[in-house]
Amino acid sequence: MIERLKHGQLIFILIAMAYFFLMLGNGMISLTHPDEVFYIQTAKEMMTHKSWLVPYIFDLPQFEKPIFSYWLFILAIKVFGMTAFAARFVPALFGMVGVLATYWLAMMLFNSKRTAFLSATVLMTSVIYLALSRAVLTDMVFSIWVVLALCFFYYGYTDARRKTLGILMCFILSGVAVLTKGLLGFIFPAGVIFGYLLYKKDLAFLKNGVTVIGFLVFLAINLPWHILMVKWYGSVFISEYWNNVHLRRIFEAEHLKSKTWYFYLMTVIGGIFPWSLFILPAGYLSLRNLRRSNPHKDQMAFLLFLIAVVFAVVQIAQSKLASYVFPVFPAIAIIIGYYFDRVISGGELLLEKMARIFFYIMAAFLAIASAASIIVGQRYAEFIGDMKTVYVFMGLALACAAAIVFFNQQRKLTAAAGATACIIAVVLVSASTGYHNAEPWVSCKLICDALKKVDSSDSALLCSKFYVRGVRFYTDRKTAVIDINGSGFFSPHPIPFLSDDSKVRDFLSSQSVTYCIVKESNKRDIERLTAGQFLVEKIDEIGGKYLLKVQKIKG
Repeated sequence: MIERLKHGQLIFILIAMAYFFLMLGNGMISLTHPDEVFYIQTAKEMMTHKSWLVPYIFDLPQFEKPIFSYWLFILAIKVFGMTAFAARFVPALFGMVGVLATYWLAMMLFNSKRTAFLSATVLMTSVIYLALSRAVLTDMVFSIWVVLALCFFYYGYTDARRKTLGILMCFILSGVAVLTKGLLGFIFPAGVIFGYLLYKKDLAFLKNGVTVIGFLVFLAINLPWHILMVKWYGSVFISEYWNNVHLRRIFEAEHLKSKTWYFYLMTVIGGIFPWSLFILPAGYLSLRNLRRSNPHKDQMAFLLFLIAVVFAVVQIAQSKLASYVFPVFPAIAIIIGYYFDRVISGGELLLEKMARIFFYIMAAFLAIASAASIIVGQRYAEFIGDMKTVYVFMGLALACAAAIVFFNQQRKLTAAAGATACIIAVVLVSASTGYHNAEPWVSCKLICDALKKVDSSDSALLCSKFYVRGVRFYTDRKTAVIDINGSGFFSPHPIPFLSDDSKVRDFLSSQSVTYCIVKESNKRDIERLTAGQFLVEKIDEIGGKYLLKVQKIKG
């Protein structure tokens, strides 16, 4: 059926599906802490300071990321207003573009509409792709620039008539990627291209004037902003942007829990869910295709180089985050899509048997998950609220499991794959029924609204480290952080960081009344160190966040 449809029809279907999975309902929950509010607060302060070149946070320049993503966030805010939907529009839009880029790349590699369509579907219905399309981070935007750069390289490499356009666009998109998240925007595509051309014994492909022009254009995109920041801020920019962001992360872990050799392996396995099990047969097929006689040997090698280069680069760094390895997912989705195409085409009994076994396992997993959701819902009722969300999830998950089993028994494997893709739809629909219960726990908006009802002054607020960015975004007030014996932020934040009792007491003494938005452990710290000198009143508690009023005792 897929092969009979025109490209335009398939692209329209993919856009409609991608809108549902990646963008629909993006404004239901307020911006969450700590990261979403960080990026949008920066865009907000850039508009306040009328600055299109210098990112700001807490009213001072910050250089955790280059400038390009902030431009996109500002444009979205200007079009849609200062809303959660506007903030999430950019990553969602790039998520949709990434789906189409994956379709395009798979089509160029294997010249199969079904492979291309299945690959794009696998990508958009994977957990990590859904999450990063619906979160205000720079990783989706950055990764899609990288993927598009590699798409244009392959576009130019496979047809001499397109070589000039392919090389130039590759350099342009790599340049924008650098201006989005730093040097990895060049290292990733350059590493993949160099490795692939070395494998093909065709480094001469780059020995021409177009490569020189492309590299000059790449520098023209990146150098002006970097040079200007060095000129304006000198050692501050170099220390924060180059030393802290680029070099320090190589030698020092930001999050110790993720500092393991298997972190990225587990990220891939978990991130590609519900397609995780199919990595095994798809990986087997991709390695088998590297044999000399296979007509798709070179195409599979290109995808494996993309995965290997990204893995090798991010594995070196001590700081490990799931989003760092994100550019490999389009390649993994294409490998899985290629595998499903071979299974659906028939003729390979082993591949089909593995697919059918894994479909049954997935159905069993859904059945178990639906049963377990009752236990989880009762145990964590404080967070979930009413059981409506649990019941919706149960019903949809069981229906999805039944569909997978039915289609699998009928050997309708395309339909079984479609039912598997619907697992993410189950998650989205279930979440939409309970988002109001999650709001107090993931966002600072409600606790800040409670603060505004009791205090309209401009006095500085005392916040827990995890909440300070959200409090700043929702109140626009000066803030300080309480974190007894804490180590501070990995990236510099230009606000008071109170890491011992005396600093907290001095801060509280500097104002007659101080309002605090803190977690429970910091609430206990405040009550302990203010005993006998201050009155501490609990005003409200929302989603584990405490609103306190601390007042000096007169005399």
